Amino acid sequence: MRALLVIDMQNGVCKQAGRELWQLLELVQLVNQRINYYHAQGWPVIFIQHQNVNLIKKTSSWQLVPELKRREGDLYVDKTHPNAFYHTSLQELLSQRQVDELEICGAQTEYCVDATVKMAHGLGYRVLMVHGASSTFDNEFMDAEKTVRYFEWLWGKNFLEFISKIKAK
Repeated sequence: MRALLVIDMQNGVCKQAGRELWQLLELVQLVNQRINYYHAQGWPVIFIQHQNVNLIKKTSSWQLVPELKRREGDLYVDKTHPNAFYHTSLQELLSQRQVDELEICGAQTEYCVDATVKMAHGLGYRVLMVHGASSTFDNEFMDAEKTVRYFEWLWGKNFLEFISKIKAK
């Protein structure tokens, strides 16, 4: 079975210090397309939410962005580390549902998405992603677009399979 992991699409991750993730609107639209597809298939949708000193549980910054198409029956996993498997219930949830394929989307590309992609691969999951399904901010080394392109290149060579929006439907 396949499951969708929506990583850290939280108010305090997607909007920081008056700026938004690169192409946030497009990312939310794509994530919602993937959520709708998984709901239609009856496959699990799992929202991963980070907690730290800036993302305190139940505060506005910790909440998921309101535009996401959530519904009853979706699953939620809290984490305190970039790797969504580290000291969380994620592996147990996936095992209980006999999930062997994970599609990953969310934020931020070079932090929590990257750590989770690599760990999922290392645990033996077939890892999938649609191009453009993660985002980040500009950093001191490269802009957000180059960061996303670089990590997609790296992941595609070693850790996951990219699926097209058409094939993914």
